[in-house]
Amino acid sequence: MDSGASHSFISARFASCLDVAPDCMSYILDVSTLTGTSMYTDSIYRGCEMSMAGISLYADLIVLPIRDFDVILGMDWLSTHRACMDCYNKTVDFCLPDGTTFQFKGDKGFSTPIVSFIRASRYLEKGCEGYLANVIDRRKEKGLSLEEIPVVCEFPYVFPDDLGSLPPKRNMEFVIDLIPGTAPILKAPYRMAPA
Repeated sequence: MDSGASHSFISARFASCLDVAPDCMSYILDVSTLTGTSMYTDSIYRGCEMSMAGISLYADLIVLPIRDFDVILGMDWLSTHRACMDCYNKTVDFCLPDGTTFQFKGDKGFSTPIVSFIRASRYLEKGCEGYLANVIDRRKEKGLSLEEIPVVCEFPYVFPDDLGSLPPKRNMEFVIDLIPGTAPILKAPYRMAPA
């Protein structure tokens, strides 16, 4: 929920998970961001159902190429649902047009603090340990099957799905015999004469 946003938005990435196609608005919306840049869009998902505190609520979500949030519920949605925010207690009280009232309580748990790059660099210079994690959602990755790769599909026995064991021991050891006294080549490859 963002009381500073005039409209409600959905990220293009998150919207791709929906089973419905977006509608086209009759105009192009120019959205100004905090960084001063503009984003343009004319796609909207109308009547998206959301569940809050066990109650179904609906929103018209405009598609934007945002990365940090999946959905931003702006003033259009907050005013329609008569939301009253209590920032200190992290609650939002809703009084729906049909008279239904309920309270949504935000997470009061401790979140992991985000450290800026400069602060992290200073910590590392002072001898603190740093860890870099890369999280990948494997569900979204669609690997190619052997039948889809042009040359590989002709040799399926070379690329089995499951390798039973390590390759067998060979009778011959592979070596490259050099002339006695040969030293490593100390020239960069681009300085060598063509063969």
